[in-house]
Amino acid sequence: MRNQTETDISPLEFCDPCFQKEKPNLCEIYKNTFTKINSIHFSQQARLTRLLNKLEVAPRIVERRWTCIMSTHTRKEFLDSIWETGVSVHTLNDHVKVLTRLYTSEVRRLGEHSQVELPNMDSWEEFAPKTRTWTQINAKRKDGKIIARVNLGNILRCTGVDGMIYYRANKNGNSTALVEIEKRAAYNMMCIIAEPTKIHWNLDTSGKLVLIELKELQNIPEEISSFLKRLSKKDAKLPGMIVFEDDDIELVRTALSCIKINLEKSLEPASISSNPKSEMPMMIKQLTKERLQTLLDIIKAMGGIVEIEESCLVISGKRGSIKLIFVDEDKSTQDGNVIQVSVSALEDPSRFSEILLMIKKKLALMDISFESVISQYWPIATDSDLQYVVQSAVSWYGSNPILAAKIISEGNKLTKIKEWHTKIKEGRIRSNLDTITLGKIIKRIESN
Repeated sequence: MRNQTETDISPLEFCDPCFQKEKPNLCEIYKNTFTKINSIHFSQQARLTRLLNKLEVAPRIVERRWTCIMSTHTRKEFLDSIWETGVSVHTLNDHVKVLTRLYTSEVRRLGEHSQVELPNMDSWEEFAPKTRTWTQINAKRKDGKIIARVNLGNILRCTGVDGMIYYRANKNGNSTALVEIEKRAAYNMMCIIAEPTKIHWNLDTSGKLVLIELKELQNIPEEISSFLKRLSKKDAKLPGMIVFEDDDIELVRTALSCIKINLEKSLEPASISSNPKSEMPMMIKQLTKERLQTLLDIIKAMGGIVEIEESCLVISGKRGSIKLIFVDEDKSTQDGNVIQVSVSALEDPSRFSEILLMIKKKLALMDISFESVISQYWPIATDSDLQYVVQSAVSWYGSNPILAAKIISEGNKLTKIKEWHTKIKEGRIRSNLDTITLGKIIKRIESN
């Protein structure tokens, strides 16, 4: 699930309940990846640096945050010794303990089957607590109204030109009315009315990786799916699976038990098929248009000349030319004049920057600030993109307000950001980002 965009909200957004008393210095945002989220006293920082040097772990800046990434073995040594530095850390093990306090094992039964008026004739579905799936609602026109029968207290979703909108069927006097709710709230309510169920896990052929089919993890709250995503390993050769290290099976079991899902080992052997396409170059037309355009725009800004072929990009510079091919693999590699780009790197600004650095060094292109240029050209296709763009603009505002305004006004980003900012002000969604500074940037753009 890591690097997928289905629930790509910043991991820290789901740690709000964890930090109610005090925010720690470090947070394990993904398995083995620790990011600084609170300032560290210089004496503690010195002890932390000595510990990392001993473990041969080199910190780096990822999305403008101090971050260190380590192996599973090094992680254990790191956590065993971190207390000596006085630096506080919030691990994924700590996070799952908080999750267990947020959910209840009680099943809240739905109310009576009641008639409700729908606002339109779009596609309507009702949540089925027993199967945890969506079932079609049969709507009829009656006396100029659109009428359907639903269970009181249940969650409905409507799919129309504006996407999916979620509702809850509430009692309103002697009748039933629909109340619009946010998707995140809807899925949390669904797990309260959902009945207990079970899913299965299996081991891969090495016996070291736990596999769960993604289709078994549908319609679960973002708080749970985000945790599983943070804990998982990405493996392009196991399509349709979410993959964990075998040592993490109990953490997975605990997280799923929060929403009344029992994790059991399958009696059947794992049905694993490799994905031969993942090792084959992708056709350029298969790439997401917005991601590809961002890459092309920045390469041109660096002085590179790009020729688009059917299955690769040919980029020319002062030192000749190179080929960029795109594959559905976990890592990007370079072999002579061919750079094999992981397609998932086009969705991650820090990995995107590494690709650009390879190209710049190989072709001796112009030396530009990747940090500022990427944030200007970066598209908003997912929630994660929006978080990155907004965070970048807010971070630059104090030292370069003109650049901050340019970051969110390039392309069609401003409209999306303004809509998101309005929802924040109206209390419809929450965010850990500095929305006050964002409001100042928006006003600056609108006044020019």
